[in-house]
Formats: sequence, C-alpha cells, structure tokens
Amino acid sequence: MSEIAWLQTPGAEDRTVFEQVGRAPDATVNYGELPEQVIDIYLGSERELPLLVLIHGGYWRNEYDRLHMRPFAAALADAGWQVALIEYQRSPGRPYLMTADVRNAIKFAIDEIPDHSGSPVLIGHSAGGQLAMWAASVTPNLKSVIALAPVSDLGAGEALHLDEGAIESFLGAPASERSDLDPMHITTLGNQISIIHGDKDMRVPIDLSISYVAAKKSQNEKIHFIALPGIGHFELIDPRHAVWEIIQSELNKFRN
Repeated sequence: MSEIAWLQTPGAEDRTVFEQVGRAPDATVNYGELPEQVIDIYLGSERELPLLVLIHGGYWRNEYDRLHMRPFAAALADAGWQVALIEYQRSPGRPYLMTADVRNAIKFAIDEIPDHSGSPVLIGHSAGGQLAMWAASVTPNLKSVIALAPVSDLGAGEALHLDEGAIESFLGAPASERSDLDPMHITTLGNQISIIHGDKDMRVPIDLSISYVAAKKSQNEKIHFIALPGIGHFELIDPRHAVWEIIQSELNKFRN
C-alpha cells in the first residue's frame, strides 16, 4: 500500500461530503410508479463511453437517499461520462423490493438513456456496493462493477453488528438464510469486480473486502482490489478528495 501513501488523511471520520450541494441533474426520469423509482441523469460530453450507473449507500435505510451522491455524479459527468444515479425503495425486512428496483433501474437506464456504448459500469458505495455486486450476479455483460467500501460479506458484517444491526434489518432474517444476497456466496457471472476500500473505514471495515477478495480469487473470479491507507468511508464519494484520481484512473480503462 505504500505506493498510495500520499493519500493519508489522519483524524476523525470525514463527513463533509454531506455538506456539499450537488447541482441538479439534466433530467430525472421515472422507471416505475413509486416516488422512489426515479433516476437522475447527468449528461457527459463523450457519448461513446460506457454508461455509469450509480447506486448510493446508507445501510439500506430510508433516511439516506441519492442526493448525497449528486456531487459525485455531477463530477463524473463533467469528466465526460453519461451518468445514471438511481433511487430505489428502502424498506427494512423486504430486500426483494430493493433488488427488484435496482435490477429494473439498471435495465431502464441501459435501454432508455441514449448515446452510450451499451454495457454499463456499475458503481456502488457502501450498501450500494453490495447491491451492485448482487446486480453483477443477475446482469451479464457488464463492463465492470466498481464497489466503493462495499458491504461485501453479510455474514461477517452481521457478526460485527454493523450500524446497530443494519444487515439484520435489511434482510429481515439471519444472513445465513439469505446467501442469495450475500456477495460472498453469489457468482459474478464473469463480470469484473473492482473494490476500492480505505483501511481507516469506521463504517464498513476493510476486513470485509479482504476476506471477499481472498474467497473470490480462490474461485478464479475477476477481482481487482485497491486498499487505501489512511482513508475512511466517505472520502470515496467526495470528488474534492485525492481518492478521486484513483477512481478516474479505474474508469479511464474503459475509454479505449
């Protein structure tokens, strides 16, 4: 990890990303009839690039919506990308509502947003990382999944009682009974999964990603892992932070 030691930012958890006000999207479209079933669209200038589909986190809780990722979405569009920032139902104990919304939103974005190369890149943060990794198990021919500090091991996260039992609340059952939603136990359908995680993450410990990467590499799945020293949870979606350069570097692989 020494090659990126320049990113170290010691101190308490950085939550200043929530203080940013993201610019309004170029359009907001409905993929269903419910208020949550919407997609913010940010138009980039390079229409031949893959579509980026963003899935926000918030431990699947209703109080956290897509608005905190608007600055991130806008920055990606300013860098040339077409961006779909999706919203989804967040209802404790009914994960099937979330997964159905995510799947439908991805399909809608691919089919209805014009001027992109066809196969999208999914970018999910935190719980959105888990949803993106789940989506990789039901969506063939993705360009990639970029999971930022993902909840990649539901069983281990449940044992740690993360965010006061967020995993149990999300699933409505023990993690052992919902292996179909646990990235540790589902296939990636051959899709590339790239994980970026900070070792000072106070919300989702990096150990979850480390165990996931070890398990999937032993199964010969396509996994790429970047561990960031001194980095916490929210810096990964803050375009003002030096981590932004690493995310851009990962995305630039798809410009050719």
